[in-house]
Amino acid sequence: MRFCFILLILAGSLLPQTTIAQQKSVLVQTLQEGERLHTIRQGETLYALTKLYNVDAEAICAANPGLSAGNFKAGTIILIPKSTQAETAKVEEKIIQETVNDHKQGLAGSDCREIHKVKSKETLFSIAQKYGVTLDELKAANPETKNPDYKLKKKSLLCIPFHHEPVPVKTEVIPTNEELFRQAKKESEKLSVIKVGVILPLKEQNALSARTLDYYRGLLMSIDSLKKSGLFFEVYTFDAGKTAEDIQNILARPIVPMLDIIFGPVDPTQIKAVSQVSKANKIPMVVPFYSRSSEVFGNPGLFVLNAPDSIQQTEVARLFKASFRAANVVLLETGETADGMVPVIKQLVPSLRFGQLPITENALFSRLDATKDNVLVLSSSDMKSLNVLFPVLRNVIQKHPEMKIKLFGYPEWLSYTSALIDDFYMADTYIYSPFFLDYSSEAYRYFSNKFHQNFNAEMLHATPKMAIYGFDCGMFFFQGLSRYGKNFSVQDLNFSGLQNDFKMRRVSTWGGLFNRQMQFVRFKPSHQIDIHRL
Repeated sequence: MRFCFILLILAGSLLPQTTIAQQKSVLVQTLQEGERLHTIRQGETLYALTKLYNVDAEAICAANPGLSAGNFKAGTIILIPKSTQAETAKVEEKIIQETVNDHKQGLAGSDCREIHKVKSKETLFSIAQKYGVTLDELKAANPETKNPDYKLKKKSLLCIPFHHEPVPVKTEVIPTNEELFRQAKKESEKLSVIKVGVILPLKEQNALSARTLDYYRGLLMSIDSLKKSGLFFEVYTFDAGKTAEDIQNILARPIVPMLDIIFGPVDPTQIKAVSQVSKANKIPMVVPFYSRSSEVFGNPGLFVLNAPDSIQQTEVARLFKASFRAANVVLLETGETADGMVPVIKQLVPSLRFGQLPITENALFSRLDATKDNVLVLSSSDMKSLNVLFPVLRNVIQKHPEMKIKLFGYPEWLSYTSALIDDFYMADTYIYSPFFLDYSSEAYRYFSNKFHQNFNAEMLHATPKMAIYGFDCGMFFFQGLSRYGKNFSVQDLNFSGLQNDFKMRRVSTWGGLFNRQMQFVRFKPSHQIDIHRL
């Protein structure tokens, strides 16, 4: 087994959020000449579109990476690429017209087999029989004969055409969507060596670089793990620097267009520059930290792992509705700034719009329902609010054990588990989060020890663990590359990481992918932890 490991460390936040509703307008701005958008109509097939636009099925599928027979449905907006067939048709039409013009210029055109001088008593029919052509072919070669006043005269000249056997009419076999998509799907070339590009801020002595360094180390640990299964890697690491000039210097490196995957960068301006290279060279690009880049709407190879708030809230709303469909939901006012999920929950539970309760025993008990699950929602995710709630809630539970009480929680709460885990168990707490790490597991202890051995350092004290995040990312994407090649679809993968799971979904049939993974981490009163997913 060979393991090629190359490290090239070269000198080299948040954007306004772009929502899914903006994807069409973003694409329109980036349409190339000859491209257009098409909204699939009821009953319309892929084959029908190939005929309508003179574009083959393979080209349509290449322009819409997420398109398949399963999601080829009415109302879906797809990108129709420029028709090369149409250009070919124009050329053929020009050639035909030039041939016709040649015929008009004289009898000795390219379709004249020979010139016949009419003899006495000859007719068009007899001349056609003599040369083995049909009467229609003879008249077509001599347009003047079609004139009603035309009379065949002795010594006049006629063009004798080549005889063409009639072409048998073929019955067209119309393929199904399933057949066309199967034919259009290309098998990806297997990679003997995976060329990995890492473009992250690593050299600065600040909190961001500390996080990205841990993430990078986790990536290296995934490579070290996978090389034992026979995979080979070349790793090219670039410090992203701070400016657009820094990133352009990196992108000018000859190796960049040859990479099989790129991780990073972080800065939004740099993301845009790298995305252009990624799209032009069809290199999968992973954005592990930033969530709001509009590049995802125009680059089918872009993977945004930290989904924007709008997508996270959508997934949490689905979880909330499925888990607490018939529950009595109680909103508790903390006096702090409301969390972004509160307005979403208010929309799901209309009764919450009419008031919030203070955190007191009497107020809380007055809104509890003994016949239903009671779900408590705090208006803020800070620890201060929890410290106010838990003593009150403990008293209510002790005095009214018949009440079924659950607590809805925020991702930040996972960083409080070392101090508040018993309270979470007591309150039957459901914390929504795209990740979860079981610190008591054998897998975590093994990883932590291995990290210390490899780098003589401890992982950052943060939630989530950046090193494990990098490790999970590497295992997910590198296995995808090894199984399916450079054009792999992560939707084909079933992956559950040590801390992070990934549920990648395209923003559109032509765009990149967001990670839509979301779950409830439930701290049960029995002191067990369950994971609830849809």
